[in-house]
Amino acid sequence: MTSAPPTPCARPGCDGALEDDGFCDTCGRAAAPAAPAAPVVEEGPATAASVASGLSHGSGPPTGSGPSTGSGPTPSGRSGSGAGGSGRTRSGSSRRRIGAGLVPIDPEPAADPADAVMADPVVPERSRYCGACDAPVGRGRDDRPGRTEGFCPQCGTRFSFTPSLAAGDLVADQYEVLGCLAHGGLGWIYLARDRRVRDRWVVLKGLLNTGDAAALAAADAEQGFLAQLVHPHIVRIYNVVTDGDATYIVMEYIGGRSLKAMRDPREPMDPEHALAYVLEVLPALAHMHERGLLYCDFKPDNVVQTGTDVTLIDLGAVRRIDDPGGDVWGTVGYQAPEIAPDGAGPSVASDVYTVGRTLAVLVANFDFHGAMRDVLPLPEDAPALEHEPLRRLLDRATAPDPADRFVSVDELAEQMLGVLRQLTAAHTTPPPRLSTVLAAPPAAVGVDGPATPAELATALPPPLPDPDDPSTPELVAAAAQGPRAVLVAVSAEGALDTDQARQSAVTAHLDAGEVEAAGRALEAHAVPGEWAWTWLRARHAAAAGRAGLAAQLADEVADALPGELAPPFALAVLGEHESIAVGGTPDADTAERFARVWRTDRTWTGAAFALARLRVGADDRAGAVAVLDEVPPTSVHAADARVAAVRVLLGAPRLTRSTVMEAGARTEAVDLDPLRAAGLQTEVLQACRALPADERTGTVLGCALDDDDALGFALEERYRLRARFARTAAERFALVDAANDARPWTAR
Repeated sequence: MTSAPPTPCARPGCDGALEDDGFCDTCGRAAAPAAPAAPVVEEGPATAASVASGLSHGSGPPTGSGPSTGSGPTPSGRSGSGAGGSGRTRSGSSRRRIGAGLVPIDPEPAADPADAVMADPVVPERSRYCGACDAPVGRGRDDRPGRTEGFCPQCGTRFSFTPSLAAGDLVADQYEVLGCLAHGGLGWIYLARDRRVRDRWVVLKGLLNTGDAAALAAADAEQGFLAQLVHPHIVRIYNVVTDGDATYIVMEYIGGRSLKAMRDPREPMDPEHALAYVLEVLPALAHMHERGLLYCDFKPDNVVQTGTDVTLIDLGAVRRIDDPGGDVWGTVGYQAPEIAPDGAGPSVASDVYTVGRTLAVLVANFDFHGAMRDVLPLPEDAPALEHEPLRRLLDRATAPDPADRFVSVDELAEQMLGVLRQLTAAHTTPPPRLSTVLAAPPAAVGVDGPATPAELATALPPPLPDPDDPSTPELVAAAAQGPRAVLVAVSAEGALDTDQARQSAVTAHLDAGEVEAAGRALEAHAVPGEWAWTWLRARHAAAAGRAGLAAQLADEVADALPGELAPPFALAVLGEHESIAVGGTPDADTAERFARVWRTDRTWTGAAFALARLRVGADDRAGAVAVLDEVPPTSVHAADARVAAVRVLLGAPRLTRSTVMEAGARTEAVDLDPLRAAGLQTEVLQACRALPADERTGTVLGCALDDDDALGFALEERYRLRARFARTAAERFALVDAANDARPWTAR
């Protein structure tokens, strides 16, 4: 099989060929404009001809199809701004789904890197600060422009905001500079051609303030961090070169747009896309943490889409987890509150905080870098936060106390995915997905009617065993034999007294109906603040009939695990129970939770039946039937749902011919055993006889609606069948009497 011949470059004077990414292997330029072609369905393989950079994207709007603008971190968190480019030049024309395949995105087209060069590389005066003391420098006065070079009037440190390289300069006899792409807290960023490697596009990152010792140290650290971080979602480093007294990091050029550039300043980003984009790069953040590194400056500027890939860029603020000293670089509005001279310092929790703030900035308009730099907007001021799971996710990720945040990026990602599933379920049904922290859902609770707290307690899924706990293997084996076997295992001589063993003992007591014993174990061992123990306490409170306490504890778990469905289901069940107890109507939150759980995962069948009940109570019988029809045929409760739908139709205050006809057709379609079928058919036939005379036309269950005798004989047949299988004599006599009453008068 022979490969297709290469496409020659159409640029004047160039004899190179276009690579798979659309750029020439000789001149490095994008393909010359051509007539529109038919869309490509499949994305071709990427090649190494496209290269990228770790620059920060900034505050200016994108120009045309070129890359976005950039900003970088400073020790105080202030961000610079300016035009610049970013984005891997890999091309792709087919749509891809991100966020675990839940959200489709269009590819970001390849742009000509040369178009990203700043026409006037100037640091705006409002962004000029001393690198040592953070005082404003280089500001104009009396209509005179500020100096771009000089000394800080407060501490005397030298500052310089003038690019040290210009177009045409050759760095280290290898990299030809085309101009500035952007500037940031750690240096100017230049676009260059690598004259020794096929004229590929690269980025040179120098220093913004050459007199700043902290910036020099940070740049030196970045070189080492970049060299050891190899991940498909992290910008790559190619080289570190020295030219005269200056050192430059040579990085991959990324051609595309940052999330900051994608987000309209006036219109927040769709929460589904915001979650999906951030989810794509969280594995890169986890990769850093696994290697003992902190990113410190996660923000929309530093997440870039190129083609259909999403990349984390600008590692200038990266530092070691165990590094107790040195400057901490970050950006005001994203940086955690403990990043202060007298604070706890950076940690995995502070990185989690920056992710939460990034999501908040993407989905809401608020003064995130000013008056609300440490708080989130209220739902009434940010419509996206009216989504309960998203609000809970952001609240936990950005909790003021680091101990209250997600303990790892992996845990954050897991809950983000759960929240994303709940959001996308509003317009599409996501595929079922097992929880990684809780056992399978209670499919039956609430199917036969509103569940009591005690019924809920027996059905709530327990926390999954901790795979790292040494007692887990033995406890899992014992659980297969029932709760008694678990209690024997945890109390046996020599049994390990671990947190998992204690939790398993509480679960076993509850499964065995030993509510008091479970309460004593909880009082002795429950750890405050740990969601697994809080969940067991909620289950115990429900078993003890303390619905209010159970709801309070379930709400705490919903705060801790916003992506899980069990907590909102428990809150909805308890809300329905409470409203019935006081003779009221379930509130909107209860109905919304049942609906959200059901939309997200069709295995939570109890939520469908509960939602149908609430819709009947709101006089929305069509909506109730619709949700019951959504119970999949493969469900063990599929027949129950079809029967319930028939009864919803027959329960209307005023029956019509069309309603009864539909109920009859549904009854014939459902697969039931003869006894149960006879019971449902009896209800339909009784409804037929109750119709007004002028509406009794047509046939139901083989009987003409206007034939009273036929309806009577059909009813008699069903009643007598049911009587033969009656469980008590009284029930049998009542059914025989009903059969005699239904039988038409005859001459016999």
